[in-house]
Amino acid sequence: MRFHRVLSAALGSHAPSRFRLAAVGSVCALAAVAAPVTVLVTAGSASADAANDVPSVSRVTLAAPATVTKGKAVRLTARLSVGPLNVGGRTLQFLVRPYGGTTWAAFATADTDSNGIASVLTAALPRPREFAVRYTDVAGIVRSNTAATTVHTIDMAPSAPAAVMANSRVTIAGHLLKDGVHGLASQQVKVWLRTSSTSGWSSPVLLRTNSSGVATLARRFTRTTQIGIRFPGTKGLAASPLAVTTVTVKAPPASATGFVFPFANPRQVESSGSWTQDQGIDMFARGNACGASAILVAVGDGVVIQEGISGFGPTAPVLRMTSGPFKGRNVYYGHTGHVYVPVGAHVRAGQRLAQIGCGSVGYSSGPHLEIGVGVVGGPPCCPSMHQTSGLMLRELIASLRAALS
Repeated sequence: MRFHRVLSAALGSHAPSRFRLAAVGSVCALAAVAAPVTVLVTAGSASADAANDVPSVSRVTLAAPATVTKGKAVRLTARLSVGPLNVGGRTLQFLVRPYGGTTWAAFATADTDSNGIASVLTAALPRPREFAVRYTDVAGIVRSNTAATTVHTIDMAPSAPAAVMANSRVTIAGHLLKDGVHGLASQQVKVWLRTSSTSGWSSPVLLRTNSSGVATLARRFTRTTQIGIRFPGTKGLAASPLAVTTVTVKAPPASATGFVFPFANPRQVESSGSWTQDQGIDMFARGNACGASAILVAVGDGVVIQEGISGFGPTAPVLRMTSGPFKGRNVYYGHTGHVYVPVGAHVRAGQRLAQIGCGSVGYSSGPHLEIGVGVVGGPPCCPSMHQTSGLMLRELIASLRAALS
């Protein structure tokens, strides 16, 4: 019963007149709330039981997550109590300052509920912040301690070349950071790939950060790709934002005539001294690369008019050219495997068209491409032996020089 009289005297304006308020300690101005202040609230009386009155402390505590995803808000939760009792219906003041700063600024107030709890949602945090809460009443005479906490931010900084040649080896990196400065080591991050902002993400690749907080992934790209990197969070560490970067895959440069070399990665082709002529030009990829490791592109703008050529395999595409030195003529790609575009499709110069077939495709002893051009007004395929191969050889050499220069 004596404690409740003390609480009433400390926090209520309707306490009996025989009780009085005594603030023991300094009464700090708002500008000085950075230093915690303990205020003892006592009830005094001239009656016989005054000696049994118990002093009490008005105390506030503050809870918040230690880290938050950069750019996200955080909820602060405070509790006001006097001794063992929580105090409801009182207004708490919330303050903020830059991490390592010296001056607090009030940014919100909130009333405690029946359990003595009040909470507020901060603005989005682009960087770490220090937060505090305090309680004052009776014109600022009754004052609690100032409870403070720091909320750190978690971020992910992606890194990848902006543009590469097709099928070039690319290293993607994600730097996991605390407060934008400190790398977080030995943390698992996820990497996703997609071909555009409207397509779905691939299944994630799991990587682990090194001692500097950096995780890397090496890949070859045959088309422009978006990369998403994110730290999903762990106990004590919030998730990072999803960081997205784009690797643009450039088509090989065209020759002066507008002809584009047919290998997505021109550096992958064996030297021209190994090429042979028959109806077209036989060319080989280094290491006998084939399939997804040996992508072929359109040598110019055109329309796919046929797929499959006797002796050259069931998927060999034929392009009716609408640009470049062979405009109006047909260019065939022999001994291909998977084809990326269907019959009737319009393609652009440098657009991926097919893969070099693996194994023996058609009349072939191993993976390679035979590319040739038909005669003006001729059938879809194919010219006679050496009838047009010299023309194709000239364009191939010129476009390879342009691509490698």
